[in-house]
Amino acid sequence: MFPGVWGHVMRAVLLAVVIALAFSRSGAAAPPASCKLVLLNSIPITVTPDGSRALVTVAINGTDEKFVLDTGGAATQISAEVAQELKLPVTDLNGKMLDIVGRASTRAVRVSTLGLGRLQDRNTTLPVMTASFDGAPFAGLFAADYMANYDVEVDFSAGKMNYFSQEHCPGKVVYWPATVGTAVPMRFWDHHLNLSVSLDGHAVRAMIDTGAPSTTLSAMTAKQEFGVPSEGAGGKAFEHVFEKLSFEGLEVKNPNILVLPDLIGSKDPNNGYVTGSRLHRTDDPDSADPVMLIGMNILSKLHLYIAFSEHMIYITPASGPPQQQ
Repeated sequence: MFPGVWGHVMRAVLLAVVIALAFSRSGAAAPPASCKLVLLNSIPITVTPDGSRALVTVAINGTDEKFVLDTGGAATQISAEVAQELKLPVTDLNGKMLDIVGRASTRAVRVSTLGLGRLQDRNTTLPVMTASFDGAPFAGLFAADYMANYDVEVDFSAGKMNYFSQEHCPGKVVYWPATVGTAVPMRFWDHHLNLSVSLDGHAVRAMIDTGAPSTTLSAMTAKQEFGVPSEGAGGKAFEHVFEKLSFEGLEVKNPNILVLPDLIGSKDPNNGYVTGSRLHRTDDPDSADPVMLIGMNILSKLHLYIAFSEHMIYITPASGPPQQQ
């Protein structure tokens, strides 16, 4: 969800909705002939000046639109305003999509072609976002449902997202110069990138969320595990600087993390700080949900290679902006 002109943050949820993964491949993957990575697609990433959002260009029926890169979203979605502007045929979702304050959307639109660089999905449907984004500099959310059939490299500092074939030797993926790095086991569940991190020596369930401007932690976990006060004044979110965030040994020193009171749905005054669709209910948390979102304030300083077939995320420090020729 997007504060101010960005609108309200959305934790969209798809209930009983079947979403065809685009760019799908048929048949079992053959053993790799070599360990060489095969680049299939390269998409520029534009990071907003404040560093809080990463935008990619998605072609909807041949018209280029900016979508927020949002691995915290359950599905790629389009705003109602852009869908109307493009005159996309409206249809019904086979289920219901709820946002964080309980507003329900049962609408989707039919799209003849959805293009991302060289790759295309044909004759698909996109859920319509429940919040209004009139005047916002983006047309929707681009989620991980359009990634899982490939390996995906995300390098914010260099401004690129690359798609690679999954047919390569396991572990042989970090092709860029890096003096330090790590490989973190990842569970791709409900189209979300879930992993375990260490925060000040405590294991924490986390999710990689490129749609979240800030890294967040639930107030209950902050209090129980770290002795941090449960909430700020008036039940609002507050920032807390921890000592160390570790991804299997790759450390981020003194991470600034937003502590969110454990209020969900219409009761939550902090809806502007989170994104995606990690809850299946309104006002009913699940003990299996991640308690931490790794947001753009940390991700923008990292270089990621998401190996979906290996269930691993390879992480190094950012490689730096591309050099001027």
